Amino acid sequence: MKSSGNCKFIHRLPAAIERMQQVLPALLILLLLSTPASSAADEAQRTEYQIKTAFLYNFARFVSWPEAALQEHSEFSLCTLGNTRFEEQLDTLGGKTVHGKKLVVKRLDQPEDALNCQLVFLGRSDAPGDILWMLREHPVLTVSDAAAFTEKGGMIQFKVVDNKIRFRINADAARTAGLTISSKLLSLAIHVTGGR
Repeated sequence: MKSSGNCKFIHRLPAAIERMQQVLPALLILLLLSTPASSAADEAQRTEYQIKTAFLYNFARFVSWPEAALQEHSEFSLCTLGNTRFEEQLDTLGGKTVHGKKLVVKRLDQPEDALNCQLVFLGRSDAPGDILWMLREHPVLTVSDAAAFTEKGGMIQFKVVDNKIRFRINADAARTAGLTISSKLLSLAIHVTGGR
């Protein structure tokens, strides 16, 4: 009796293996299709954040602040307000030198704290109008990836064009704040408000 039961099990085993062999390729294809897609998206996002971080550092280097404004501070403050989504990458800039000063990255809770910064990145979730109005005559470079940022008085706006990170510049807003944007930076912008 025992051997008869074993016999039936052995006869059923090849059929079960055959079914698994039919299902396994489909499961593997699903696994292969889902994993790379999400890691490719993560990698693309990481790359975007790294590029934006590098741009922010170079914006700081290719913009001139009034000498008196820089002398008031012992550090060069790159501040963020709102959700920037790439704080980790921004932290890699800490300790670098900009205009002879050590760069520090600060996260702000209150808009008025931006008055003590040299560069402020405004997250997309923030409505920039009031902040830009408050900063407009202060030597603070304002940057964001929010839509229509330069039209609202912001100085530099990130924009994705053909899957590349590009930027627009509002030179008038920079001049009002006493900042000078280098011709090199202006030449790389996809659009400049206020001439070159």
